[in-house]
Amino acid sequence: MPMKEAARTSVLSRRWKKLWTSHPYLVFDGSNSLRGIHYRSEQVLESEQFKYLNWVNDVLESHHDAAIDEFKIRFYLDQCYQSDIDDWVRFAFGKKVQRFELDLSSSRVISHVQDSGYELCSHTLHFQTPLSLTSLVLKQVRVSGEVLENLLSNSPFLERLCIGASTSLVHLRLAGPSLCLTYLEITACARMKSLELDAPNLLSLKYSGQNIEIRFIEVPNLAEVFIGGMFVETCTRNYFLPLVPTFASQLQKLVLEMRVDERKMKLFEYPILSQLKELELQVRARDHDSLLCLTSLIKASPSLNQLSLELSWSKSYTRRRVMKVKRHHYNLKEVEIRGFVGGMVDSEFCIYLVKNAIMLEKMSIDPFTKNEKGGRESESS
Repeated sequence: MPMKEAARTSVLSRRWKKLWTSHPYLVFDGSNSLRGIHYRSEQVLESEQFKYLNWVNDVLESHHDAAIDEFKIRFYLDQCYQSDIDDWVRFAFGKKVQRFELDLSSSRVISHVQDSGYELCSHTLHFQTPLSLTSLVLKQVRVSGEVLENLLSNSPFLERLCIGASTSLVHLRLAGPSLCLTYLEITACARMKSLELDAPNLLSLKYSGQNIEIRFIEVPNLAEVFIGGMFVETCTRNYFLPLVPTFASQLQKLVLEMRVDERKMKLFEYPILSQLKELELQVRARDHDSLLCLTSLIKASPSLNQLSLELSWSKSYTRRRVMKVKRHHYNLKEVEIRGFVGGMVDSEFCIYLVKNAIMLEKMSIDPFTKNEKGGRESESS
């Protein structure tokens, strides 16, 4: 039951009056109240922030349980509220929280200087005993690599770590035989320069952002990789994902957010991805490009079973001839294409797959991308 609904049950019975104060799931999602604020004044935003702070503080003052399973903050707050947020962090970690999320971002709010965000400092995380964290999500929170490394060293059960839009994260080293981390996500950290991974239990990695140095020391179980942002463009400039050969034989799912550049992609060298079963390509293309330059990547994945292609388009007034490529794919059974417009570029690619994917059983074609479909569904609901 959502926390607000649990609090309302206190009016139903005298016995239930205090039950909600031991609710183990404290989810403070105020993101809906931010809708449309960027069309109004800063005073409106400050009023909403004041209401949100009072809501969270009132609940925490009334909460009496010794432990909580989940604690989530979802609202736009900056460093002006440093003291309150520090208290929330101490409260949650002191209650042995297992899943902790601090999401202080909002695309709907008037843009602010990124460095004005809340900073998670080491003195806030000073605890005498190991933490109970299994999942940690920090978005638009300034946190350094040193603070994160100290936090992980004190979190023996942490399996999931997600960092988004941190301007303080520059270098991060995740290492150690006792590291339980299975999922790592780092996105939009504009000043990041390096990432070192010595993570024997890591199963899935998502990185999207600036070009950085990634060192894979030991990742024997890494099976899923998502690469996006400017980093994927740099990776594929001279050699296709130069990092992949270190774990190519074990990779089972690969997601790439990329732009079609036929001239550069002709120079790519593709490592053999012998165990790759799923390939998802989020492609930015112009209406004179050819998606057939992607077929070499498909060919380098002999065990590929599922191909998903999401297309976003930009206009071009250049015309070209229809291209023909012949490469047989013997294991590809399912293809999904989103953002299909029925032009020469995507039709040419579909015809190629029909002719060359020998075992093809299903092809799904959708004119909408995931984001477009999600927007339409939210409008109709």
